Amino acid sequence: MKIWSLQALRFWAAFAVLLYHACNTTFHITGRFGVLGVDAALFGRVGVDVFFVLSGVIITLTSGGLTAGAFAARRARRILPLYLPLTVFYLVAGGIAGAVGWREAVTSLTLWPVLDRMAEPAVPVAWTLCFEALFYAAAALVIWRPKAVWVLLALFATALCLRSSPLLRFVGNPIVLEFLMGVGLARAPRWRGAVWLIPIGLAATWFLGPTVYPSVLDVPGFLNGEMAWRRVLALGVPAALIVWGTLQVEAREGAQTRLGDASYALYLVHLPVVTLLIAALCRVPGLPPDVIVLTAAAAAVALAWRVHELFEKPLLAWARRPAFRLKAA
Repeated sequence: MKIWSLQALRFWAAFAVLLYHACNTTFHITGRFGVLGVDAALFGRVGVDVFFVLSGVIITLTSGGLTAGAFAARRARRILPLYLPLTVFYLVAGGIAGAVGWREAVTSLTLWPVLDRMAEPAVPVAWTLCFEALFYAAAALVIWRPKAVWVLLALFATALCLRSSPLLRFVGNPIVLEFLMGVGLARAPRWRGAVWLIPIGLAATWFLGPTVYPSVLDVPGFLNGEMAWRRVLALGVPAALIVWGTLQVEAREGAQTRLGDASYALYLVHLPVVTLLIAALCRVPGLPPDVIVLTAAAAAVALAWRVHELFEKPLLAWARRPAFRLKAA
């Protein structure tokens, strides 16, 4: 089941994150943000929050009729085939450089960041997958035992209030509320007027984001939920408005939805591409920051599309074969 408008939104969410990293990398090298300034760079952060809300919507709409095992297997087949090879690459490279220890290795392979302290995955953007995996585990438990939803909500509320240990700070991270927003939107009635919430959400992100949530945190900071309430307010709520408005849009399969198919590949692989290409472009005398950012962004999209076509699609097909054989048997 695909909602084409949401499929297109997946691409734009990944592209927003790409622009955020491209703008920041360019600024760190050149000291300039370009014509639109720092607001344009900070605007791209909302892509992550859109993904979290989208996950709540999509999981709610597509999990009906599945067993907990089938749901978990489907999520693993979707996330792991591209993530694991990339993780192995980062672990090997980080190990050679002496930048990856056992904590990072365990977190990278399990997507569970709470050890004796909060650890971050080796793949820089994979901290979001830690929250995705947490949400998938909760969803699988609810599918298995529907009444467990009340226990999970009570545990989340308790962790949200206490936050006295790494475990409670991760499980009770306010950013989890963005997934719950998506669950609520999936059950909300259709309202065509909600389409006007898209520009409202975009405007709120542009104007509120830099003032309400100005901080640039490291990965442990995100996992620990530092300034997370501010993020939920400045980016999570506008992201929910954007997703709800997009749900009302009647769209068809096209170029944007096909790019949406490659959004996961774009999200995972864009950072090293952008970093290396921008470092090279910044050596060209007189090249404006905007040109550098857009050139790097276009190259990252093109490469992600090829990664999707040449690697991700075959890996997904391979990962699905055992399930089809079991079903046929």
